[in-house]
Amino acid sequence: EINRASPKTQSALLEAMEERQVSLDGQTHTLPSPFFVIGTQNPLHQAGTYPLPESQLDRFLMRIQLGYPNWQAEKAMLQQPHHERGQTLPTMIDNMLRASLQKQVHDVHASDAILDYIL
Repeated sequence: EINRASPKTQSALLEAMEERQVSLDGQTHTLPSPFFVIGTQNPLHQAGTYPLPESQLDRFLMRIQLGYPNWQAEKAMLQQPHHERGQTLPTMIDNMLRASLQKQVHDVHASDAILDYIL
């Protein structure tokens, strides 16, 4: 809940996002790769929230607005047995393959015409 967090907490989140590190008691710790931050933002009309400045909004790759699930779906979530909640997803690729795939992105050539079309 980034728009409800204190300025100190927001600063820590921004450091993690921009510099891929965190500071604790004067010591800097590098974050593992991959690492990403998911920030939620409460509606501005809720108490204790305020709009994020443009200098913070531009740090996020995407913005997704989610509503509430319908009544039946929410009830099914509540009825789900406790042992099924929070199950760990199976690993699809290992870190070496992921790093290799990330490096391959730099080898992809896109012509100016393609870039112009995308923009």
